[in-house]
Amino acid sequence: MKILLISTCTHTLNNSEFVIPISDILGDIEHDIMHFEDCNKEILSNYSKIIICGTSMQDFTYVDWLPFFDDLLKEFNRPILGICSGMQILTSIFGISGLIDKIEIGFVEVNTLISNKLFDGRFQAYNLHNYSVNDCNEFTILATSENCIQAVKHMAREIYGISFHPEVRNQEVVKNFLNI
Repeated sequence: MKILLISTCTHTLNNSEFVIPISDILGDIEHDIMHFEDCNKEILSNYSKIIICGTSMQDFTYVDWLPFFDDLLKEFNRPILGICSGMQILTSIFGISGLIDKIEIGFVEVNTLISNKLFDGRFQAYNLHNYSVNDCNEFTILATSENCIQAVKHMAREIYGISFHPEVRNQEVVKNFLNI
């Protein structure tokens, strides 16, 4: 198993907050870190799974690159986990009507609606985002908080999106993804 961590950070300094902690969770599992602009389909074909990491609240560059992500990821038929901006990217390219303004900062109670391979039950998770989704045409909603959708799964593929940051408190979510 070889994992690709895709950074959505415009500023490399933000990788230390949003990408390196995910790398630390992976530990000895073979993985690489690459900025999304450096990715192509040939590179992705070398990986068994992809994790699209989050970025800071003031970094919206990835939104302008949604057509690039659409071309890059639509045909990748292996498991993908999108964290925060990664969830927004995945749900955008797989058919939502758009992102909605929904600021959520700090710890929230997450309620699991459907048992799934990443987590179960009610738990606290750390959120740091400006956007959420409300129309998930090709996704099943797995969990919500009081204010927004917290997790989704593609209806036909092993593609997951989580709005919260598992690197802060819920590292087992990343570890569970590795077992998919």
